[in-house]
Amino acid sequence: MNTNQENPKYNTTMKNTKGYGWSAKTIVKNVLGYDWNISTFKASSGNISCTAQGGKQEVKDGFESFSFMMFEDPLIRLYQEKRRATQNAVEEIHDKGLAKFTELLNAGKIPSKDDESTQS
Repeated sequence: MNTNQENPKYNTTMKNTKGYGWSAKTIVKNVLGYDWNISTFKASSGNISCTAQGGKQEVKDGFESFSFMMFEDPLIRLYQEKRRATQNAVEEIHDKGLAKFTELLNAGKIPSKDDESTQS
């Protein structure tokens, strides 16, 4: 993915889980050495929160998995709002989070895996 895009196309998956309400997930591959899992869900605090977790997306034997190193790989809080977790609310907050991710990407404020390895 180019690191300077005005309006990139994101492929988002919406899911309604019994008891937890709606959630949304977008995987953005290979941005500055990381794959990014951008997810939106209702937290125990009552806020609907959108975060971007840097890590690695892998497909093995037809199954997808996302892995990251806790306290090593970056986690970015993109947007949060206290609302009821309806499908529309989760979609709106996820879209705001994706817009913030794009804004940070275009401003050069997304961490690079290369930057992390030179600091060690």
